[in-house]
Amino acid sequence: MPDIDYDSYARDGHHLLPGLLADKDQRRAVEFFDAFDAADEVPDSYEAEYDKGDADGTEGGPRRLRKLRRLLWNDPELWGPLLVRSGVTDIARRLIGDGAAVVFHAAFLKPARVGTEVTLHQDQALWTYQYPKAFSVWFALTPVSPANGGLFGSPGSHAGGHIPHRERPHYRWHPGLDAAEDGLREPVQFELDPGDAVMWDRYFAHGSAANTSPHDRRGMVVVFADASDPEFRAKDSFPLADLQDLRETP
Repeated sequence: MPDIDYDSYARDGHHLLPGLLADKDQRRAVEFFDAFDAADEVPDSYEAEYDKGDADGTEGGPRRLRKLRRLLWNDPELWGPLLVRSGVTDIARRLIGDGAAVVFHAAFLKPARVGTEVTLHQDQALWTYQYPKAFSVWFALTPVSPANGGLFGSPGSHAGGHIPHRERPHYRWHPGLDAAEDGLREPVQFELDPGDAVMWDRYFAHGSAANTSPHDRRGMVVVFADASDPEFRAKDSFPLADLQDLRETP
């Protein structure tokens, strides 16, 4: 099980997980997403999104994959064992219990030169359903730093629960927050090597900048929630027990 300071996680709303993903699994994930990025078409079941134009929003650049969804549901034999090997199922059992289930599993690909920003936001504020005890684990599949769009978050931003989000001019993806206007601490950058990860609470405010570099910044996130809660509702739900059943798949 990954070594986690749960007191620090409860205080800050996030925790770094160095070397969470084995080299073989990191390479396998990158090859999978590279193949989809090069393909002429992506199956509708992946609910793909694309960046088109330059990272500043101007037109002219090529269309590149920005996001793929429902990874675990599309290919459980690949992703289930990989997630189990990483130890995230152990974290879910520690934080949530045996009733934990995956409710999201997606790739965030932020392609070179055209990858647009992701404005500061809380995940729970954008989700259709309330996900009790939800937390995310974000895996770096390539180096992640401010040079290629990075990943940042505001320590302690989870403590007050939901913060009202607002539409932002010239940002098309979803409503967001402003650290200064919303009284949040200055966001810190997570500089990650391939295979590193960071976990965060569902109310932890985070985002990333545009990728104007010549290198893709690839990441993958899995979200667990408490499916045993009487109020739990989800479009997709993959129970922890079903994940564990896939652990021996080659």
